[in-house]
Amino acid sequence: MKKVVILFDIATEPPADHNYKDLFKDVSFESEKGVFDAVKKMGCDPILIGVHNDIYRLTRDLSKIQPDLVFNLTEAFGNRRDGAPQLAALLDLLEIPYTGTKSLGLGLAQDKNLAKKILVHHRIRVPKWITSHLRRPLKSIKTFDWPAFVKPTMEESSEGISRDSFVENEADCLSRIRYLHEKFGTDVIVEEFIEGRELYVSVMGNQRLQVLPIREISFKDYPEDLPKVATYKVKWDPEYRKRWGIRNSFAKLTEEQTDAIQSVAKRCFEALQLSGFARFDIRLKDDGEIVILEANPNPSLSPSDDFAQSANKAGFEYGQTVEKIIDLALQ
Repeated sequence: MKKVVILFDIATEPPADHNYKDLFKDVSFESEKGVFDAVKKMGCDPILIGVHNDIYRLTRDLSKIQPDLVFNLTEAFGNRRDGAPQLAALLDLLEIPYTGTKSLGLGLAQDKNLAKKILVHHRIRVPKWITSHLRRPLKSIKTFDWPAFVKPTMEESSEGISRDSFVENEADCLSRIRYLHEKFGTDVIVEEFIEGRELYVSVMGNQRLQVLPIREISFKDYPEDLPKVATYKVKWDPEYRKRWGIRNSFAKLTEEQTDAIQSVAKRCFEALQLSGFARFDIRLKDDGEIVILEANPNPSLSPSDDFAQSANKAGFEYGQTVEKIIDLALQ
């Protein structure tokens, strides 16, 4: 029986016995529970290991278990998002196969400033942007076209993104930059605000890539005077979503639009050195132009989230999706 360690990050020190039964009652651990159950149904031995900030304990645990594979669900280390690539690098050094994007790709995609530079080099359209560095914050912005969108460079899952991220003048922009520098201790990106439909494009594969059915977020009852953007509340607050008629569903696109989006998604996947599975946040403008907003390596695998929903539409039941991701890791 193959031993599969399911590695995930936790906000505090994990229990000594790695007993996480109570965590599975929390909706925020749907991915961990879903993967655990799927791995068990495959006939493998799933072993949960939570990691906070003790790399020595993690190394000892992995050395003792000697897993055949790590299913990598980590997004941070010590509550820091920029620790995720280092955790993957540790698995590389320990020569343990693991799912999803490797340490290089995680580092490239996580640094939004660097990722944009790479995509521009490959002639892939991204919003125009400037960077305010933590050590050298911007003191003025004289040549940028408003409105703009302000966000931290190293955060995921829309952390640090709220209504205040949408700015229409220099003063508000500089104020938001200062706030994000102080709160997250990281560089901040100011990027052109792109009007259009927001699409979520999931990709699975290594050498041969499969683009899964495309999802879209819609804002049925959202106030007309507010920008339609996926803030943290828009993504993760059920009551807020219900109040404003916000929902994710499968996008209605022409065959030409679908082909164009699939092509761009595959080019992004390859340019950023991603592997296994990923999801891209894309804006489709009214004139048909495709703009890449974000690359998300190792996106959420909660059965209710966009990646699993897209895989299901493509014919992969949840357990089959988990098995496919494992197979890709072992290629």
